[in-house]
Amino acid sequence: MHCYIEFLKYPKWQTRELETSVKKQKKTIDASPGTASNDPADASSVRTDATSIRTDALEHEKRPHGVKKDKRGKADDIACKLSLETVWAAKQEKDEIKEAARNARYAQQLELRKEEIAVKKKEDARNEREDARRQFELDERVMLIDTSGMTDVQKQFYQAKKKEILARGLE
Repeated sequence: MHCYIEFLKYPKWQTRELETSVKKQKKTIDASPGTASNDPADASSVRTDATSIRTDALEHEKRPHGVKKDKRGKADDIACKLSLETVWAAKQEKDEIKEAARNARYAQQLELRKEEIAVKKKEDARNEREDARRQFELDERVMLIDTSGMTDVQKQFYQAKKKEILARGLE
């Protein structure tokens, strides 16, 4: 209630009281059915005249424009729209540039990865050849060993190894 009392002295709130008590009605004679007409024979004409005075007072009252009307009335709306469109276009262009750079980096990484795989395959093949060469040298040494001066256990061991090497060679 204290706010109402405080605001009551301002013109907006003085007319607000009139607005709430008066219903707006059409003033023309050809008003649609269900509304009051200006016919003097009508019982509501007295009330209509009283309300029309209040309504006229409300219509002629000068109020400051609201924030929305100020925003709509500005002439630079088109400029704002254009600047927004240019900013959006610039953002789209930057995004495209970033995407192209990202794709280039991915392609470069893919090529490097392919090169790494090829180098690793070559290295693995070289290692396999090296391992095969070492194994051949070991097998050759076992096959060429003279067992004549060895004990029977040593002879059996080397004969078993020779059989394994021959079996591997036949596979």
